[in-house]
Order: sequence, then C-alpha cells, then structure tokens
Amino acid sequence: MTKRNALRDAPFVEAPLPRLVCGRSRATGEIFYPPPSTNPEIHAADEIEPVEIDGTGTLLNFTRVLRGIPGLNTSFAIGLIRLDAGPVLTAPLVDWEDADLRSGARVALVIGEIKRDASGNTFIGPKFRPA
Repeated sequence: MTKRNALRDAPFVEAPLPRLVCGRSRATGEIFYPPPSTNPEIHAADEIEPVEIDGTGTLLNFTRVLRGIPGLNTSFAIGLIRLDAGPVLTAPLVDWEDADLRSGARVALVIGEIKRDASGNTFIGPKFRPA
C-alpha cells in the first residue's frame, strides 16, 4: 500500500488555504522558514515559537529546465521566493508553463507531490504557482 508523506517534519498545513509552519523569534519577531532547530548555542529553548503564515509572496528569481535528463522528459521550474511574512526560500513552481514568469511576479502556496519513491509512496511539500 502506498502512503502520502510530508517531505519534512510538519513544515506546512495542508488545507484549502495551505499555510507554512515557521518559527518566530520571541525577542525580535523575525520569522524563519523552515523553523530552526533549537540549538542552545544559538537560541534559548523558549526563544522560538511556532507560527503559521499564509504562503503568498514575490518571485525574486527563477530558472526553467525545459529538457529533462535521459529517462525523465519532464520540464520544471524552481523559484526564489520572498514570502510576505519575510523569509526567503527556494521551491518548485507549478502551473508556470503558460504564465508570464518574471521577477516581481506574485506567487501563492500550494501543497503537492515533490517526489515518489520506488515503492510508490508520495512525498508532498510546498510549491508555488503564479497568483
């Protein structure tokens, strides 16, 4: 039987309006994605609190791969995204083929398949589509 698994431990909430689970510094209010591990040399155990943010942001830059590797003929795109809440992350782009991809374009979070293993298990995670 195949399973649908998160690619990482709880980095998102899968819902009609998906959200990212981030860490927020209690001292500065800075938001981190993915949330940092508690490291006593960097953060006190209670300094980072979990917070959910919506996944809207701005596409800073992107790359498109139009020819797949041998045996994989699927084209794909990856974007560098500044979330409205502050963090910058790299993530796959979806529904980009007919979109006017450009720096400064608005993007929105979707949760979807990132990869599939040899047993057919699906691993899901955050992706972004043109808004």
